[in-house]
Amino acid sequence: MSVEIREIAPVKRELKKYVQFGIDLYAGNPYYVPPLVTDDVNTLSPGVNPAFDFCEAKSFMAYRDGKPVGRITGIINN
Repeated sequence: MSVEIREIAPVKRELKKYVQFGIDLYAGNPYYVPPLVTDDVNTLSPGVNPAFDFCEAKSFMAYRDGKPVGRITGIINN
C-alpha cells in the first residue's frame, strides 16, 4: 500500500483533475459547498492569476493503487 506523489502540471486538463478530486472527496458531506471548477482552475493557472507575477506554486496529488487519495499546493509569495 504505497503512495505515489505526482506533481501536477499547471495546465487546464491537469488542474481540472486536481479540483475534481476535492469535489469528489466531500461529495457526501451536506455542509460542503463545491467550488466553481473554472474559478479554482484559474486560481492555480499562472497565465490567468496575476498573483503569479510575484508568487510561485507547485501542486501535487497522491495516488494509491492508481486512484487519487490526496492533494496539496505549496505557494511562495516572493
